[in-house]
Amino acid sequence: MLAHLTKPIVLNRLIGKAIDLILVLFLASAPQFHPAFYPAAPMAAFLYILVCDGLKGGRSLGKRVVGLRVINTTTGKPATFKDSVVRNSTVAIPVLFFMVPIVGWLLWFLIGIPILAIEIYLMTRLEQHARLGDTMADTQVSEAEES
Repeated sequence: MLAHLTKPIVLNRLIGKAIDLILVLFLASAPQFHPAFYPAAPMAAFLYILVCDGLKGGRSLGKRVVGLRVINTTTGKPATFKDSVVRNSTVAIPVLFFMVPIVGWLLWFLIGIPILAIEIYLMTRLEQHARLGDTMADTQVSEAEES
């Protein structure tokens, strides 16, 4: 891992991810309010959660709000879309459940919530604060540099 990166406060990571997930849940649940949003809104939610950390400077909307960014530990550069897809696949797959009519919410609670719980557990317990997605993508979350 890159030694010069500062370790972000775990609470800021949780808040940043919560902001992203609120956006994702809003998009994914839109068909519940009007069927015209199916399947475009859940697909947009899925795509956002996959690529969000590859946005400009390795910063999703949530990370931008709390002042964090994702860095590729091999290159030392902000995360790319590929890095984002790999690191967020563990979180994005449960979003697909929202596309399943009727039982989607049940699948989310039975499978999605435990996956998120494991990710949070790893992030809070490992020395580098790396969740499974970070390990898979060789990424690390750090405080964003002031611009």
